[in-house]
Amino acid sequence: MLSSPFSPWRSVLSPQAALEAANAHLENARKAKSSELALTFCNEAQTALARIRTSVRKALVSSVSLEDRVMRNEIASTYFELGEFLDNLKRRDKAKACYKDSGKWG
Repeated sequence: MLSSPFSPWRSVLSPQAALEAANAHLENARKAKSSELALTFCNEAQTALARIRTSVRKALVSSVSLEDRVMRNEIASTYFELGEFLDNLKRRDKAKACYKDSGKWG
């Protein structure tokens, strides 16, 4: 069986790589012709962001450096955009989880 290069068990992603992957998946979701395919891309976006190592996530959240604050804000913004997109797909529970994650990062 082939596995996706974005499978959660494959590797941990740096915050920048996770953000780039999530934004690419979100863009694909926006372009998708069906809501089922859009939801698949949304799930991949969430998975990419979840692959940021917990220790890195904690360090980013507690950091006061401008670079880290910008990265946190970008991740929070991506989670929020993902939540809005999921809301439009009538996936309220998933959207709510994204809004919550956005708040944790922002």
